[in-house]
Amino acid sequence: MKPVQYIGFLFCLLVAACHKPDAPSNSNDSRIRSIYVKFAGTDKQYPGVISDGKISFDVPIYLPGTDSLISTDLSKMEIVASIPVGATVTPGLTGIKDLSAPMLVTVAAANGARQQYTLTARKTGMNYTKGLLEFAVYKEGQTKVYQSAKAAPYNDGDTLFIDVPDTPKDPLNITRLLTKVKLEPTCTMTPELKPDATTDFSRPLEIKVTDGIGTIRTHYIAIRPTKFVKARFREVWFKSVEELGLTRSNIRSLAVSADYFFIPEFNDWNTDGKLFVFSTADGRLAKKIDPPATFSSRVTTDDQGRFLVSTWNESGKGFILYRYNDIQSNPEQILNLVSWDDPQYIPAQLGVNKISITGNTKSGKAFMYTTMPDGKYYTWEFNNGVPISPRPAVIQFDPAKTGGTWDIAAVKRLTTDALSDICFSWYNEGAAETDGKGSRFEIKDAAGNYYRLNPANHPYKILAYDVFTVNNDRFVAMLAQGIRNNSEARMLVFEISDKTKLPLAVGDPGYTDLKLFQSAPLGITTDFSSGEVHVIVNGLHADIYVGTTAISSQAAANAGVRKFNMEYQVE
Repeated sequence: MKPVQYIGFLFCLLVAACHKPDAPSNSNDSRIRSIYVKFAGTDKQYPGVISDGKISFDVPIYLPGTDSLISTDLSKMEIVASIPVGATVTPGLTGIKDLSAPMLVTVAAANGARQQYTLTARKTGMNYTKGLLEFAVYKEGQTKVYQSAKAAPYNDGDTLFIDVPDTPKDPLNITRLLTKVKLEPTCTMTPELKPDATTDFSRPLEIKVTDGIGTIRTHYIAIRPTKFVKARFREVWFKSVEELGLTRSNIRSLAVSADYFFIPEFNDWNTDGKLFVFSTADGRLAKKIDPPATFSSRVTTDDQGRFLVSTWNESGKGFILYRYNDIQSNPEQILNLVSWDDPQYIPAQLGVNKISITGNTKSGKAFMYTTMPDGKYYTWEFNNGVPISPRPAVIQFDPAKTGGTWDIAAVKRLTTDALSDICFSWYNEGAAETDGKGSRFEIKDAAGNYYRLNPANHPYKILAYDVFTVNNDRFVAMLAQGIRNNSEARMLVFEISDKTKLPLAVGDPGYTDLKLFQSAPLGITTDFSSGEVHVIVNGLHADIYVGTTAISSQAAANAGVRKFNMEYQVE
């Protein structure tokens, strides 16, 4: 029995040996096949690059794609490596390792063969050269921060201007502001500003920033107190006469309601022309309407958005006013002023000039105004859609102001109240921008007092204007142009709630509360004399429609309708 047992045991050893061809006892593989490091206690691993006995690790100190700091402590790293079976590493790689300096390790193969590696970790991004990334301030007891609009990097000697509101509701104490400073890693700043301590900025603060390569830059932090901005403006769109599908570039009249704006292309002696109706949302054509009569001239709207078409007195046609309740309705004649015997009330060309309507032309009160070149303006009062008299009140404007005539003029009553203000603008042709002529804009109150906008605040010609109210504050939007026909025109907006501010000029205290906006140039044309401005208010927004005209094909691209938006800001 014993010899049999011995033979079986030997067989088992031989079989076992045959199944271990890769046994490590003779391996000479001492290579590190892969290796990673990570900051102690974190999960993100960074691979080592192995080359000729050297292993280097690039360790970012920010989370990728963020500004969140991972760590900067290379003395507390963990190492994960893949080595051949049976090989050992000295010193061992387990536990916390200090890689703030190169580390030498030796890998011993299973058969005793050895290879050394030098492990070097470097923090990428250490040589930061921007230095200062952000300097912000905030008021005591608040969390909203204010910083310079200029982004890093900053040059040596740069002044960073920080605008901080100073308003009655939120006054600014420039001597007690808190600071927040962001520097690139390894960069430093003097003086060191503690986040819980206030700083005096009554004079620009000088700071010195040392970047990651030792360059020192001096910057200055200057606080600019800013007043509350009551209104913000933007141009929404511009539609040229070609885009609108009009046949003429001289837009003679424009009217606007909440949903539509209207441009007439009437023919004098017949009704072949059309009244074009466009969407206020995007300027697309909505409808074409036949004119109500020959010699149709102007289109306007009342406060409820009804649109009205007037004729002009030519060859005894008279001055007739038609009202449309909506774009689907037929016209209703609500005024017919024809008199061969009394030319005082119906001079030739009555109805050619601009017309304004204030109030409701169907119920309640409404007032209509128009002008004549002889310095007179005409007004009708309506009650429930019926004129109190077909004959207008004829008023001669002060000849001492106008010289007894005007080339362009517009009158607008602001409300139907008996004590309403009335606005006037006029233009008299002159020879030079400084000749004392040109345009004026005035407001007359119920007591007969006049308040004039300083002519230095607008270009030579006021071509059109509209007055509107948002949140109980009153504004005027106007289209104005230089003296020449080919001068640039602009749209301007003034707040006229306080009429005593109208005489202010640039540099006067309070001037920025008066002039709120001036557009970019609206293009050079050959004639802006038919310009129009109309405003529609919706809550805290006002849409300002500006119609511009050209009388030559070369300038036709500048003719059309622009839509601006004013957003009223509540402090």
